[in-house]
Amino acid sequence: MTKKRGIMLGVILMLLVMTTTPAYAGKNGNNEEQPLFTSQIGMWYTVWWDDESPFSSHWTDWTRYRPVIGDYSSGDADTIRAHMEWMKQAGVDFVILDDTNGHGNDNGNIAANIDSIFRVVESMPEGTAPKLALAIGYGQWGANDAAAHQAEADLIYHQYAQSPVYYHWKGKPLLVDYTTPFWFYKWDDERFTVRFATGKVSDGAPVAPETGLWGWVFDRDQNNEEVAGITPGWDTAHLGRGTTPIAREGGRLYTELWKNAVRSNPEAVIIASFNDHAEETGIEAVEPRDASAPAYLDYYGDPAPDWYQKLTEGYAGLKSGYKEGFYYKEEQKEQLYKFTNGELMKTDTLPHQLPVIELPEGYMNGKIKPVKPDKDEKENKWVAVDLYHSWLGYFRGMNQDWSFSTLLAGGTENAGLSNGSVFDYIQPTEIAHMYSQNEGAADKPADRLGFKVHPAWQGENGWVNIDVQTQLPQEKKLYLTYIPGKVNAASDGVSVTIFINGQQAAYDWIDGEAGWKPKRAVDISEYAGQQVTVRYKIGWGQEQLGDQATPAYDSFFIGEPRITTKM
Repeated sequence: MTKKRGIMLGVILMLLVMTTTPAYAGKNGNNEEQPLFTSQIGMWYTVWWDDESPFSSHWTDWTRYRPVIGDYSSGDADTIRAHMEWMKQAGVDFVILDDTNGHGNDNGNIAANIDSIFRVVESMPEGTAPKLALAIGYGQWGANDAAAHQAEADLIYHQYAQSPVYYHWKGKPLLVDYTTPFWFYKWDDERFTVRFATGKVSDGAPVAPETGLWGWVFDRDQNNEEVAGITPGWDTAHLGRGTTPIAREGGRLYTELWKNAVRSNPEAVIIASFNDHAEETGIEAVEPRDASAPAYLDYYGDPAPDWYQKLTEGYAGLKSGYKEGFYYKEEQKEQLYKFTNGELMKTDTLPHQLPVIELPEGYMNGKIKPVKPDKDEKENKWVAVDLYHSWLGYFRGMNQDWSFSTLLAGGTENAGLSNGSVFDYIQPTEIAHMYSQNEGAADKPADRLGFKVHPAWQGENGWVNIDVQTQLPQEKKLYLTYIPGKVNAASDGVSVTIFINGQQAAYDWIDGEAGWKPKRAVDISEYAGQQVTVRYKIGWGQEQLGDQATPAYDSFFIGEPRITTKM
């Protein structure tokens, strides 16, 4: 990059920070004013961009947007310096370098770019750049090789984590493990503070660590005190992937996630990302590369390439205060304010090429109004044993109360899951599939906690046996309750038989259209006070398959499996 281009970068990305005192929430333990918003702010950063052949094709083949500064290399010193200066001045505390595609890939370019980023940040004056951390995971999600993953963690520790600019969280270097939920809780490295990430937060949320997920696509709130996630949008359909885009809505999604983060004020806020323009999660100033990409526009329909950078400056900057020349309003209120000469001044005119920073209700007077929990989120006082939570403990390695076996139609029973059988937690994508076949259904809940069970198949039909040992309380009445769900309309039905201590307690044939069925309740009061084994036997039973159906087409959902003291 030429010196002239480096100067232009600085002009485009430099931010003059002018603030007043932030809104306060009252006194802390030292009788000092405590700001309303204090979260550490981290941002993912793409490290595999290149401006020379052959890897410059990442830009031309993978993106619909072009950065205002032009296609660049993630290892270019001037680009790195300008990006880091902007992020620091905008309020970003640390950057998560996205090394999740394999450190040695792109013929070593990814590793070389990361090396360059560390060299540049180490050379910058103290306080002018965010700290750096790494995200890895290819050894797990790509290679399914624990040893390969550990080798990459070792490399990060010895080659980067000793740097003075490496970010520390909870007293140790931060390492983000981007992986599939299967690996959650199954790997750790005591040298690091390890935090997990997965493709879409909604897919991993039911089994997410208590610390929450630190990426990648934040398509739902996590209600977690440690971390909140921010995504402006997400779209990979242009890459030929069969995905449903998450629309930016002109910045509305980004604004709503930021408001929730400011309202909850977690320990950390993670933004995904600064410059992943392949998956279109970036907030960097860009313009459409082709006609298929909608331009970023202001309230008047004029181009605003840096719309998301300005939103980020406004929200991340709240830790220090309002920004000179920025516009603010509280949710549920119409009045706009422009911060000018150190004061919030009323105005009735929307700004040009600058977004309004919408704040949680009560922010401007120092008292954010909390959001009341949904009725469905309130604890059910009749629940004696939550079997989903019991299984979650098993998944996390905290108990050994669950076991599984496969029973084939020929009479062979094998320990564990085999011959095509599956047992896993319910994912939103599966709910979406279930209801895509039954558009007339009125009730389409997205968040039933529970299990997906796929019976045995591949030439010989069969069943999956799911056993859980549990201690029943001493109550007058006890009911085993669950909500059955049929995943696919292609098969005639799925059977479920329930056993208590080996004795059949209920049998159900789930037929008809895909979707959730009415709640079932099995009276198990006679076992009160006992240690029992509950078995769910899921299979094809005696179903008569239609001409177009096979057992492989269907699965069974066990939603909200509980033992309650009242129906």
